[in-house]
Amino acid sequence: MIDRERLADIAVVALIVLFAWLGLRVHDSVAGLADMAKGIEDTGASIQRSGGAAAAEVRRGVGGAAAAADQLPIVGPQVGDALRDTASSTAASIEHEAQATGAELARSGREGADDAHATARLVGWLAFLVPTTALLAQALPRWMRRRDRAGQASAATRTRSTGAAPRSERR
Repeated sequence: MIDRERLADIAVVALIVLFAWLGLRVHDSVAGLADMAKGIEDTGASIQRSGGAAAAEVRRGVGGAAAAADQLPIVGPQVGDALRDTASSTAASIEHEAQATGAELARSGREGADDAHATARLVGWLAFLVPTTALLAQALPRWMRRRDRAGQASAATRTRSTGAAPRSERR
């Protein structure tokens, strides 16, 4: 049958394994925040793409109106050119803003993912190390006392079997 000391040792090992498992679970939970940051990064890339598409639509749509305005008598070409210039500057502005905003959002998403992973590692390790250290602070002194008792018992057994005095009594 297993004595109480051995049961306590098994409990300590089982708790350390449990703390390791909990540390991994905490890590995985916090690392899940990186998924949200990845979504922000993807949104930034999407804004960049849609800004380019919107600018192209403005150029195409207003370009059609400019072509129709070109057909007007007397002022047609001037109105058509003005519409094309307006479409071009509006499209360029849309494109520029979408690129800048999308790039900033994508950068923030990447940084957020990196931060989430770093935080997950830190919190996961802390979730393992703090309770494990507290547990070992309780268990190690008990193990040291047991080792000392075992050493003393072994020395006493050697003394009885050889008839020699223990080293601590020799001088």
